[in-house]
Amino acid sequence: MNTYITVNYVLLAIVFTFLFVEGMSAMSFIYDRKSLPTVKKYLDPIWAIAGTFVVFFVVNIEVLFPSILPSIDYMYVFPLLLAALLFIGRNVFLVFSEYIWKDSKFSQIMLARVYSLITFIIIIILLSVFISIISGVGTNATLTGFSTSTFLSNPYVLGFILGTLLIAFGLSFVFYKIEKMKLLSPIATVIGLLLFVFSISRLNLNVNYITYALAAAIALVSILYYLTGKARREIVFIAAFLSIISINFLNYGKVFGTQSLTLYLNNSAVAFAGILITIIGGVLLTAMLIFFLYMYRLPDKENSSYDFKESSDEDEKIGIANLYIIPNNNKVNGKEHKTGKDRKR
Repeated sequence: MNTYITVNYVLLAIVFTFLFVEGMSAMSFIYDRKSLPTVKKYLDPIWAIAGTFVVFFVVNIEVLFPSILPSIDYMYVFPLLLAALLFIGRNVFLVFSEYIWKDSKFSQIMLARVYSLITFIIIIILLSVFISIISGVGTNATLTGFSTSTFLSNPYVLGFILGTLLIAFGLSFVFYKIEKMKLLSPIATVIGLLLFVFSISRLNLNVNYITYALAAAIALVSILYYLTGKARREIVFIAAFLSIISINFLNYGKVFGTQSLTLYLNNSAVAFAGILITIIGGVLLTAMLIFFLYMYRLPDKENSSYDFKESSDEDEKIGIANLYIIPNNNKVNGKEHKTGKDRKR
């Protein structure tokens, strides 16, 4: 195995794992508005790290595989630029939903759902680019053009994307312990897994007993949650990472259907320097990842001191950052306002 390709696969698996968790968060916002406090507790530490890993992965590709970039530019420049633009919008609406002002015309859940919609589009775009690069669907022989009609008319591509989204929806119940019609969790997960595995096999991607074992384990996690109501979020996170990295290693070095990734490898001294920077940066980002794992493993009772009640028209919640901007005794237009026991100024 080539060290550069292996490191690149690990980074790609981390990127898509974070995106998978964000996908579960986005679905939770739309499906059950009561899950907003719980979802945001885990989403807030992750969204910035996800963006950092995306940038880190892109820079790693530019250094280690520079000769593949022209082909990617020819075929995927529009969807990738669209995803980058939407990524900025996703950040904006997530921040707005966190630090919403009291008298805003837009509710926190409304902004969160706009974030969800944008996140869906980003995930679909990136899944489409990923499956096209690895399988070659939609690409021409010279790698200078991309046929959208050929890509979208392939039922197995659509099955891959739909299966992934169904798995994310099913596991969102487990990850965020959603009780609303939780029977949908094993149903969506199992159907999604069947679609996913069947589709990647029909796209001429390699699958073996590891694929089936991971699929069975993921289905079991969802079924056990439905039966017992208990779940470990770490298992979902680890299962997503292992599933993505297994696809990469089972199809090691395969790009555009038939070509080898080693053909595009940078063999200059820059590549060695790049791998050193990748390792150093990877250690720093892994430390951030460990901090995230620590944050969401904290017992719920340690966070129970925070009041996450959903805002209402009479008494909307002010974001944490605003507590430093609008304390109980503040000055507005140079005048001091004090809040008494009757909550009147």
